[in-house]
Amino acid sequence: MANLRRQKEALLAYFEAGCKPQGRMTVGLEVEHFLTSIDGTPASFEQAQAVMQALEEPGARPLMEEGNYLGFVTNGYTLTLEPACQLEISIAPQTGVGALMAVYEAFAARLYRALAPLGLRAWNLGYHPTRRAEALPLIPKKRYEVMDRYLQKRGLHGTQMMRGTASTQVSVDYFSEEDFIRKYRVACLIAPMLALLTDNTPVYEGQPNHTPSVRTTIWNDVDPDRCGIPPMLMDETFGFEAYADYVLQKPLVVSRRGPRTEGVGRKSAFEVYPSALQREEIEHLLSMFFFDVRLKNYIEIRVADSMPAPYVAGYTEMIKDIFSSPAAQEGILRHYAGATVESIESAKLGVCCHGYQAKVYGRPVAEEMAWLMAQAKSRLSTSDARRRLEPLAELAARKKTLREVCAL
Repeated sequence: MANLRRQKEALLAYFEAGCKPQGRMTVGLEVEHFLTSIDGTPASFEQAQAVMQALEEPGARPLMEEGNYLGFVTNGYTLTLEPACQLEISIAPQTGVGALMAVYEAFAARLYRALAPLGLRAWNLGYHPTRRAEALPLIPKKRYEVMDRYLQKRGLHGTQMMRGTASTQVSVDYFSEEDFIRKYRVACLIAPMLALLTDNTPVYEGQPNHTPSVRTTIWNDVDPDRCGIPPMLMDETFGFEAYADYVLQKPLVVSRRGPRTEGVGRKSAFEVYPSALQREEIEHLLSMFFFDVRLKNYIEIRVADSMPAPYVAGYTEMIKDIFSSPAAQEGILRHYAGATVESIESAKLGVCCHGYQAKVYGRPVAEEMAWLMAQAKSRLSTSDARRRLEPLAELAARKKTLREVCAL
């Protein structure tokens, strides 16, 4: 067990180094896009590569793996491909949502200009707009090939998750382990409402969809070891060490050492790696867990569907307003005092089955959404922030989702 102890020490040092100095919290943003031709035919890997090459800016660092061009890194953002050619922009953290959205909107404008000559278009949706997942090939990346084989034996929806889904992910800083615990629990508690608020899946498996929060349903049945809510969330001992213990002893599936990737099945990280983990190995390990809320050297909130820019802005503003305010977080913890991992999972199931007619934590979800929106609104400090939040606030007030009101 000495090996496990050394690896845990490396993970704990990584998490502790992630504690930012007390001050203004920064927020990061990732948005995934589907690419298709005008007639709906999915973009090929070669077409997606051509789009990225057209977007690559002078001075950017290309990302290569096994001889394949998979994106690039700039000072402001990283552009990569997800398993079935979903195009993902990851924007470096900023102190304000306006700065994040300026980067995203400038990128989106360049993206649309790059797509037009290639006869392609981009979609901001939670699920692929024109095809069944099984018809979407994986890009040539060994990690995805290994994961695909493994996940098909773990749940019913691994194929749909990898090939068919696209998300909006927002990350927030933590300032201490105590701050991490509070923010992480709050994010998990409000995840069912966030999933419903950002439901943007009007098509599922090539057919019109009228079921709420399909992407959440998919993720609920991918792999119980690495998805959903961490089982130790509400334990008194929850913190950096508990999180490290969990990820070190669950199946790693894929190992990464330098440029070398290999499948390791159900072997855990402490079985695969011979000694203390290096930073690259730690970051790979953490990336192999897909909880609704994920710990890296920041907290990543992963439950939202991909959305058009105005709704991305509103959602990011809502997250920033809540997670910048310890008082708001403490209020949420008091409001849901006594909630368990089981009650969070039950709330998620409720919104997936009943949408705005569901109950969460024993209360009507529409009332809880209104209460949560009020918490965010009460923390808005500028007219620009109020403007950004308004599109989502209006949807919540109407008890509607993007799936219901936005035309393809």
